[in-house]
Amino acid sequence: MVHTPARVKRIAKNLSENMLQYTIIAIILGLVTGYYFNLRPLSVLITPVVLLMIYPMMVNLSLASLLRIRETLKPVLEALVLNFAVAPALIYTLVEAFHASTYMKIALMLLSVAPSCSMGLGYVGLAGGDMLTATTIVASAFLLSLAALPAVGCYVAAGSSLGVPPGLILKSLAVVLVAPLVLGVAAREFIERRYGLEKYGELKPYFSTVTLVNLYLLIYLIFAVKARLVVSHYHDLVVLAPLMLVYYAAAISLLLAVNLKLLGLSYEQHQAVVFTTAGKNVALTIAVLATAFGKAGRFMAVYPAMVALIQPIVLILYLRYSGRVKAWFAARTAAAQRVPA
Repeated sequence: MVHTPARVKRIAKNLSENMLQYTIIAIILGLVTGYYFNLRPLSVLITPVVLLMIYPMMVNLSLASLLRIRETLKPVLEALVLNFAVAPALIYTLVEAFHASTYMKIALMLLSVAPSCSMGLGYVGLAGGDMLTATTIVASAFLLSLAALPAVGCYVAAGSSLGVPPGLILKSLAVVLVAPLVLGVAAREFIERRYGLEKYGELKPYFSTVTLVNLYLLIYLIFAVKARLVVSHYHDLVVLAPLMLVYYAAAISLLLAVNLKLLGLSYEQHQAVVFTTAGKNVALTIAVLATAFGKAGRFMAVYPAMVALIQPIVLILYLRYSGRVKAWFAARTAAAQRVPA
């Protein structure tokens, strides 16, 4: 008989590695059931599911990694600049160029300042990247996003016709982000001090499993509640795919050029930056939209849910060519060593 923690760890790994498949299933089930049945009353479940999804994510947040930021200062600063300055500017340029709808603009602007996706560290490990750099970036970006998401949310709401008051956005985000953060950090501190790091390591797969299960449940609810509206706006989704593909291509290409030619980062640090900045936390963005923007937000949450289909494909494709990327960094190092002093 498989020991329970080991079984839960396998479940968490399966839910994370097969995000694309589970997201597709959740979307299809939501569209089909929501289109043929009136499931709008299920919208009352969205906020509880969001909280169940966010809280374990906060428990898993490693604040200790922030204490080691000096060891990885250059790549961490680069990642934060990309995440909170370059990415929003790039997304804004693309939504204007692609003539995206107002709802899509708001959703993607919020997504642009979201921290790393849940699988970001997993990709870094698979690519042979620097895990210390990656964990420091994730923790730093997560904390900064607690300020960036409300700021961007209030800004885009004020410039739209949604009629969502900034006070409501801030209040909703306090419930969805700040309260779970305080409770999550307190819970992690209690576990580690009372039972030790080893006990937390045993419990971590449970937290990850709860987050992922509720993510897929939330995606189902979003599409079930707004199924007919989503179907009537199918043309928006046709715009989304090429827009996001251009974004990922531009972001990754920019990082390659900067890290190879300007900053001189190692291959390991480069991969840590790529996977923790190009990959966005779709779950967090869906949660913010679904709770802070009322009924309109539950429709806007469709867009980051669709990004959840595109993002794994792009990151896995990039991961497949990590050997070639490593060769480029090795060639740069070899060329630098041949240059006479």
